[in-house]
Amino acid sequence: MAVNDNKVENKAEEKAKPQGIPTEEKPELPNTKEGRLVKEILEKAPYAEGSVRRERRVEFKVPAERIHEFLELASERFEMLMQISVVDWLKENEFELVYQLWSVSEGVHAFVKTRIPRENAEMPTVMDIWSVAETYEREAHEFFGIIFKGNPRLGPFILEPREYEKHPLRKDFNTLSYVKQIYGEDFDRYDESKTNYVI
Repeated sequence: MAVNDNKVENKAEEKAKPQGIPTEEKPELPNTKEGRLVKEILEKAPYAEGSVRRERRVEFKVPAERIHEFLELASERFEMLMQISVVDWLKENEFELVYQLWSVSEGVHAFVKTRIPRENAEMPTVMDIWSVAETYEREAHEFFGIIFKGNPRLGPFILEPREYEKHPLRKDFNTLSYVKQIYGEDFDRYDESKTNYVI
């Protein structure tokens, strides 16, 4: 009788478990300096996702509204901002900003990624964390049109004034049309004589 009671209890427990709902488990971080570094930061920033890509390379994904908070926290371990790069996901109507950081003390390179809408793209400046951000933000502003709030030097930087508002690294920028506009309608990049071959 005791055996039957146990079977009934086991069946009841099985029924109580939700069926067909997969539980998404976060990948376990390796017990390496990279894994420990990611774990340490995620404990303070549970809103972010983090992973180890390979030796000396880690990655974080952060909601745009918390990027400044996260980078301020990350700067305690990643002392250098190496670059701010932008990926234009045209079909998804988003920009992905990638903050590349370097930990001098650990010898680890971090990619911190966040996404924002392409329309009226705005982000807070991180000049207050790393002063070198001024240059990278000016470049991203000029080539993609992203506004970095708090950066006082957004304006013509690398491009000529006539090109400043055109944001030529956006994927919907028509290079050929622009060149024809500047150099004249007789321009033809496929002219076999190459007399008007500009690009």
